Amino acid sequence: MAARIDILSLSLRYSDTALPALDSVSLEIPQGGCVGIVGPTGSGKSTLLHTLSGILGKHHPEVVVSGQLCIGSDTFQGIPREVLFPTVGLVLQDPFIQISGVRDTVTEELRFTLENLDAAGQGSDQLIQTMLSSLGIEHLADRAPTTLSGGETQRVALASILISNPSVLLLDEPVTALDATAQNRLRSILKSLRGRTTVLLTDSQIDFPMSVCDTIVVLDRGRIEACAKPAELLLTGKLLTNVGGSEHWSSLVTPLNQPSSRRPGPLNRIRKALGLP
Repeated sequence: MAARIDILSLSLRYSDTALPALDSVSLEIPQGGCVGIVGPTGSGKSTLLHTLSGILGKHHPEVVVSGQLCIGSDTFQGIPREVLFPTVGLVLQDPFIQISGVRDTVTEELRFTLENLDAAGQGSDQLIQTMLSSLGIEHLADRAPTTLSGGETQRVALASILISNPSVLLLDEPVTALDATAQNRLRSILKSLRGRTTVLLTDSQIDFPMSVCDTIVVLDRGRIEACAKPAELLLTGKLLTNVGGSEHWSSLVTPLNQPSSRRPGPLNRIRKALGLP
């Protein structure tokens, strides 16, 4: 079941003398929502996801934290200090380090996840096949995970997380290594998860989040600069100039604010996608 996330005045520094990596971040994410966290490199996007997953608190006990974090029924004063998998699943920006390296095929890599969860019983073969098919990588079933391309590895890493049925799915820069076809498939997968899994994804570009997320959060220097539905964010012009692709979207603000014509074309397709009249 999808989990609600509530972040209240969360601030985090990697040491006493470091600048804030997260600075008074407050955010409410409903169950089953899909939120895009966008911003330039160094804005705190990955730090936020690693914090939610528990990885940061476990591996960096020295971090200085204030605030509160709630994930589902669990409340943390500060941040979780243990990895929350499988409740929270994180797909890292570099998927190669997420491959175990102890299994010879992609099928066995996914089975390894199930074994670690004591869930590799009857029916696991069908579950693995279904997961591979949903991501369009069934042809990789017998390939060695260490021989895959970046985009293939990304999808295998995603499959190894999704097969655990997490309540929260965190995707750190998920489309960096994906071509247009793979991005379209990921877009379809995320839409199919709506309502069933709470999804947060990060991106330094705006295009993919605008096409799939319910809410866009603009993060810069650890602070939330804007938080709105894609259409609201676009029409208010709050996109940062250092978010990749924002110039193109900003150029659409004036024509999208004008009354819609009935003539078909790219602009009206964008209106329809964003839910504009």
